[in-house]
Amino acid sequence: MALISNSTTSYLTKAATGGSEHPEDVSTILYNLDKADTPILSSAGKPRKATNTLFEWVNETLSDRDDTAVLEGDETTRAASALTTRSNNVCMILSRNATTTGTQEAMSNFTKASQLGHQMARKSKELKRDVEFAITRNQAKNVGNATTARQTATFITWFNTGAKFNVSADAGSTTATGDGSDTWTRSATTRAVSEAQINAVMESVFDNGGDPRLMFVSPGHKVDISAFTGRTNTREMVDKGTVGSPISIYASDFGDISVVPCRTLGKGAAADANKDIYILDPDHYRIAELRTYTSFPLAKIGDSESRQVLYEFGLQVDSGQAHGLITDLTT
Repeated sequence: MALISNSTTSYLTKAATGGSEHPEDVSTILYNLDKADTPILSSAGKPRKATNTLFEWVNETLSDRDDTAVLEGDETTRAASALTTRSNNVCMILSRNATTTGTQEAMSNFTKASQLGHQMARKSKELKRDVEFAITRNQAKNVGNATTARQTATFITWFNTGAKFNVSADAGSTTATGDGSDTWTRSATTRAVSEAQINAVMESVFDNGGDPRLMFVSPGHKVDISAFTGRTNTREMVDKGTVGSPISIYASDFGDISVVPCRTLGKGAAADANKDIYILDPDHYRIAELRTYTSFPLAKIGDSESRQVLYEFGLQVDSGQAHGLITDLTT
C-alpha cells in the first residue's frame, strides 16, 4: 500500500517549521502524584492556641499502688500532696515560597488559571508535609537566637527508659531525658521489628496507664509486620480473585492497635530514616499554633510576584507515658 499522491497529511501540518494548523490536545486535568498525606499530623488531638514562642502545659502521674493496711482507730498520718508538673516546648517556623514573572501570570496556562496560585497550592501541601517530617526527627528544643532558628522538641525526645518505652538494640542506644531537652542517641546495632517488641512496648504503655490506638510505621516496616507468623492462625474474608496478607489491625494482649503506613517515617538522613515505630494515643499529643498557616505577598522586586506561606507551631506531648516507641530498627 502507498500514500495517495498530493494528500495533505498531519505530518505536513504539524510543527515541523515551528507552527501547526491544529490546536494542541492537552488534557485540562492536572495529574499530580500527591505525597502530601500526613497521618501522624492529621491524627493529632485538637490543636491548642499558643500565645508565646515558649508554651507550657501541666501534667501529673498517680502515686504508686500501696496495700498497707490501717489499724482500727489509727490516727491518720498526714500525707504530702503530690503536685503537678509543668512541661514546655518551643515554637518553630517552617515556610515555603513561590515567585512568577508578570509575563507568566499574563499568559494562559494549561490546567491552571494562575501559575502563582497553582504554585502556592503546591507549597501549602508541601509545608504541611514538612511539619510532619519535622516532628518525627530526632531534635531537642532550642529557644534560638539571632543566628539560630528556634526548634521544637520532637516526639522521640519525650520518651525515656524510665517510662520503659524503648526496646534498645544494645547498650549503644542512649535514651533521651524525656522532657524535650536532649536527643536520643541511636545504636550502631539494628534489628528487624518483631511481635515480641510490639507486645513488650504495649505492655509497658498499659502498665503506665496509656491506651494507644495507632501504630505508625514506615512502608518497609509495614511489609515486615504483614509477614508476622501470627498470621498463620488467622482467618480473613477476601473478594474472589484477591490475594493478600496485609495486617491493618494488630491485636496485642493489651488492646487492638491500627497499623498505619506513613511515608514520612521512610524519609530523611540515615540517622532517622526507617529506624522508628511510633505507638501513639492521639488524645495525648497535639500541635500548639502560634501562627496558623498564613500566606502573604513578599516585597515586589522587578517584574515578578512572590508569595510566602508559613506556619509557626510546636509539638505538645501531653504525657510521654501515653505513648510507645520502638527504635534502632533495620529498614
